[in-house]
Amino acid sequence: MTQAAFNYPVMLRLQGKKCVIIGGGSVAARKLATLGAAGASITVVAPSFSKELLEAATTYPCRLLSLAYSPEQLHEAFLVIAATDSFEVNRAITEAAPCLCNNVTEPELSNFTVPATLTADSITVTIATGGIPGYTRLLKRYLKQKLKPSFSLFNQFLKEQRRLLKETPSTPRERTAFWREVLSDELLHLLEDENIEQAKEQIQYAVDSFRTQSQNSTR
Repeated sequence: MTQAAFNYPVMLRLQGKKCVIIGGGSVAARKLATLGAAGASITVVAPSFSKELLEAATTYPCRLLSLAYSPEQLHEAFLVIAATDSFEVNRAITEAAPCLCNNVTEPELSNFTVPATLTADSITVTIATGGIPGYTRLLKRYLKQKLKPSFSLFNQFLKEQRRLLKETPSTPRERTAFWREVLSDELLHLLEDENIEQAKEQIQYAVDSFRTQSQNSTR
């Protein structure tokens, strides 16, 4: 398997899911932070823990097991991170894991990888270049400049408008066609120029018109 084989992007709901990190170093600490931020139920297993990991454990609730790795530690796990500094141990973890597993020393042996992530409030953008980290970082910096606060604020506005539209007498197909028509490149240009109120007005007018037409058609 090569990194190019990772071609099915997905966002996971990890709230309350059992996630196991094998390893106690700085990489494990970073994994603990990201999984903790996602609300996972985390167990970290290692003979000893680095300062970075212990600091992360004060922020993100987790269970620390000061033990060497054994396969039974993966029982009922939803997701496993093989983050030891041993290629052999990480390979053994990858082979034994009955679930999603990320091998940090040999990513090509994993059945999932974690892309670079850019978050702006309610918007998350992930970036994967198939194993070219320098280009990934470059793209992330570029997109961070483009993703202004107006995009996230507009996203929150759209969520509320979507809720109102779902309460209007209409079919899912009609609502899908509506959003495909009104969400145009012009809106993105307005947001890039931080003309968020003008973008909102366009959507508000379209939503009000759709709701009026839908309600009249049911009379």
